Amino acid sequence: MAPLSAGRALSLRATLLAVALAAGVYAAALPLYLYFRVSRPALALGAATETITMAGENLARRDSALDQVLDIVRVLGRRASRPADSLALVRRLLTIGQTPMELAANAPIPEALRAQLVRVDGAMGRTGSALADFVSGIERGRRADATARLRTVEDLAKAVDDRMADAGRVARAYLLERQRVLQAAASEVRRDTVLWVVVGVLWIPLLVLVLRRRLSQPLHALETGLARVADGDLTVAVPTLGADEIGRLAEHFNMMTRVLRDRAEEQGRFAAAGELLAGVGHEVNNPLMAIAAHAENRLADAGLQGEQRSEMAQILRQARRATKLLRGLLRFVRATEREVTRVNLNDVVRGALDLVSFRFGVDEIVAGGRLDPNLPAVEGDAIKLEQVVVNLLFNAIDALRAVKPPRQLTVDTWVADRRVSVAVADNGKGVAPEIATRLFRPFATTKGRRGTGLGLYISRQIAREAGGELALVPSSGTGARFVLSLPVAEAAVAAPAAPATPGRARAHRRRRGARTPADDAVPHAQGRPSRHGE
Repeated sequence: MAPLSAGRALSLRATLLAVALAAGVYAAALPLYLYFRVSRPALALGAATETITMAGENLARRDSALDQVLDIVRVLGRRASRPADSLALVRRLLTIGQTPMELAANAPIPEALRAQLVRVDGAMGRTGSALADFVSGIERGRRADATARLRTVEDLAKAVDDRMADAGRVARAYLLERQRVLQAAASEVRRDTVLWVVVGVLWIPLLVLVLRRRLSQPLHALETGLARVADGDLTVAVPTLGADEIGRLAEHFNMMTRVLRDRAEEQGRFAAAGELLAGVGHEVNNPLMAIAAHAENRLADAGLQGEQRSEMAQILRQARRATKLLRGLLRFVRATEREVTRVNLNDVVRGALDLVSFRFGVDEIVAGGRLDPNLPAVEGDAIKLEQVVVNLLFNAIDALRAVKPPRQLTVDTWVADRRVSVAVADNGKGVAPEIATRLFRPFATTKGRRGTGLGLYISRQIAREAGGELALVPSSGTGARFVLSLPVAEAAVAAPAAPATPGRARAHRRRRGARTPADDAVPHAQGRPSRHGE
């Protein structure tokens, strides 16, 4: 299955980010609109109202003080005496009445109202000055013109009242106008808010549809597929509805079910092959035992001499070898014998070589290597580990068939850093870089239709189940070199001393000059570190 391209569609992360961003913009737009459409006019109205109120209070306080002074001087104008306390009160009130109004140049009020307030302030100032002159005249005893001065003061006071009334009308008109503007803005905001909410409500079904299509439906399909896999249905395939993260997850799910299905089919084939081999082995083993017994009986005959004895000994050796090979095949395919135990990887290598050694002579392969005689034990399933080594050996043999002789295959074991390693190397064409990057993935194969692409994948899984690793390591020469490494078993002791080479398959040293690891210790093509026991 070709991988989907993440750039062909908006990813789920980007979709959710866009939805969150749109929701944030939608939620923030209304408060911002309210601020600029209502809050600013309201704040302006509040500031103007505060300024007008303060100015009005100041003018009202001054007007009240001047009115009190006017009442007092009316009484003083009719009396001959000049009470000191009354004059002192008049002076204090005049101080209040003559205090000028403080109105900032940038006060938020219209110019018409500002002009009215300035006129009122000026009228109060003139009235206060006239009252001060009237009081000064009384204090000097000049009462002759008191009546005329009092009439002037009263005219000025009336002018102050008129200007106060005019300023009040202008202020009320301005505040009412600001209030109408604010009410109009509030009405517009109510209308726009309703429209904004309606737009949001209309977008909700579209948002739900997008989330359902991009998130809910694919997740439901994955959940359904997982449930079917849990029930044992490995034929399920989840539709890849997009190229986003969930689409890639669905693709990987389909690849996983395909791997599981192929592994199940392969295990089924192994089981069928095991049953077939068990039956065939039983039928073949009896003739082999009869041949071996007959050969032993003939060899026990003292009268058998010369060439006949040599031929009979060869028959016995080959019969025993065939019996041993048959037992190895049966052991390899019997799942009931598989369990985690302490395993010596040298024994695993020897067993694997027994199974594939028939190919050495046929394909003119020279096998060699070095098995460390002091190899400690590891923990694992011996049959599964043997399956890994057999797979590596068959891969190496297939690679060697693609090149001309000399064809060399080496198997080495060693221990370093509390890890036991097995290396299988060949002098074939090697692994292409574009294949090496995906060599251990399911269905990666260089054998075309002859390969399933699961051998190395399953082998690495077996290695990892045992706490180890299987890797393709760089090779200084041609060919490929795979290394299986496993941790040393806890409190493991050194394995019994083993032969310096994998001592098997002697029978294949024959007509084509083929040699096996049993024949001699062939040095490893890349050189053996001293810690490996050489």
